[in-house]
Amino acid sequence: MGPSRQIRTWSRFYANGYNFQTHDYGKHKSTMNYGVCVQSPDEVDYFGILEEVVELSYCGKLQEYKTILFKCSWMDSVKGMNIHEQYKLVEVNHSKRYPKYDPFVLSYQVSQVYFAHYPSLKRDKAQWWAVFKTKARSVIDAPVDLDFLQEDANEVSSALCAPDEIPDYEDQDDDDDDDINDGDADSM
Repeated sequence: MGPSRQIRTWSRFYANGYNFQTHDYGKHKSTMNYGVCVQSPDEVDYFGILEEVVELSYCGKLQEYKTILFKCSWMDSVKGMNIHEQYKLVEVNHSKRYPKYDPFVLSYQVSQVYFAHYPSLKRDKAQWWAVFKTKARSVIDAPVDLDFLQEDANEVSSALCAPDEIPDYEDQDDDDDDDINDGDADSM
């Protein structure tokens, strides 16, 4: 009973609608699937690079339990992160790492991000990357409007009109229509 001494690792893993790849596996690919983001309870985003996907197994009395951990290299969210005031673009300095050793995170806590070289020709921005949050596959980000389900009854306005205020709905072209209809009836 207890945790197994053997672990399984993957270079690719599908979780939360994202197709994750480790940095070693995906660094020469045309798509970047190794950028990760975790939001802390105090709503601070931590950005990192996925290094390894690990499966831990625990033997219980009745069955074997498994959990997936992502081992990541985290960037410093204090000295190595900036939010551009005008464009609200998140920038991270990939050379500044998180100072504490805390590489593991549960797979269900992670979302995927894309890192792009900072769009600047200045040398002081060479170590900075722009961060773009991606959407999970097969997830449609549509607004949910549940107000239409909350109506108890149809709302019909019942307005009473005085007899002298009843609008006249008579068609002024009634004589022309009758002539046409009469002519059609005679020809049958």
